[in-house]
Amino acid sequence: MTPPRRPRFLPFILTGAVLGFVVGAAVADFGWLEDTSGPLAQMQYSPTTAVGYLGLLGACLFALLAALLALAIERASRRS
Repeated sequence: MTPPRRPRFLPFILTGAVLGFVVGAAVADFGWLEDTSGPLAQMQYSPTTAVGYLGLLGACLFALLAALLALAIERASRRS
């Protein structure tokens, strides 16, 4: 009987980080969360800064979610 296959964590985390950066950059670039009607509408980041900040935030969040997913898959493979 062969042991169950377990996920490799680094590819999971790197894939999550890349996907998170793309999602965060798309949110910043397309302005889905942009507030143009409020009193602070004049004080906005430049587009490249917004892409960098939201891309980095998305990369961190998605990498964390991918690590949790890999951990859940690894724990499920132990049980079977």
